[in-house]
Amino acid sequence: MKRALHTISGSCHRAASAQCGYRYLSTGAGTDSMIPASLRKCPALAAAAPKLREIFQKKSKDGVFPLFSPKAHEQVWKTVEIDRSRTAAVLVPLVSYEGEPSLLFTTRSSHLPTHASEVSYPGGHFHELSDQSLEDTALREAQEELLGDYPWDEVEIIGTASALPSIRGTPVTPVVAILPYEITADTFPGDPREVEEIFCVSLSRLMEIETLELSERFKTKIPVYPAADDKRIWGLTAVVTRPLLRKLFIPALADAGGDGRARL
Repeated sequence: MKRALHTISGSCHRAASAQCGYRYLSTGAGTDSMIPASLRKCPALAAAAPKLREIFQKKSKDGVFPLFSPKAHEQVWKTVEIDRSRTAAVLVPLVSYEGEPSLLFTTRSSHLPTHASEVSYPGGHFHELSDQSLEDTALREAQEELLGDYPWDEVEIIGTASALPSIRGTPVTPVVAILPYEITADTFPGDPREVEEIFCVSLSRLMEIETLELSERFKTKIPVYPAADDKRIWGLTAVVTRPLLRKLFIPALADAGGDGRARL
């Protein structure tokens, strides 16, 4: 069944989607749609890629992009008991949806044993038999969750950011990547066993809706992105999003010129 594109930001309609910045791509129930033959790369992301790499390399320490100051990073690792028996990675996908630089998120299936119905980035645990690195983990998990006939071999990994502990103490490494081809509402059908929805929020919209809320776990205020009444980007996903948005994505797209700058 081919699915229509919906916007759920307030009372916005499809015609006003450029102002909403929040769009469903899939409800995770599958689709018979395929990537169109006219699949094309996004000029704004192509123009921003060199600057993304430059900023990432300039700010990285030992090849890792720091999300926080050393003191804040140390405090984050003290919020839970760390379990190093397993590691995990999430893919932070910079995409272009209807020409807008955006980040892609999923809503986890309500049937999952952990973090059910929460908004997150695609990701999962490192598997020794299939993964040679955490970058491999992030890409493999993203493909398994999102499905679809996307040219994953052309996804550009920019690098990894600081690992953070999940609420269960598992170290989670964010892997920053560019998905160079324009995506549509039918690009990723989603695996209903793992995700209920796949959606994008434009970078400009994320900047507009960002707020702060006191976190019981972190004992301080952390970012929250109320994308819609029933969609809140919070917790570790929001904690990862804010520094990457402000220190990497926004500066790179702004400096890229052209459509990227105009949309920010």
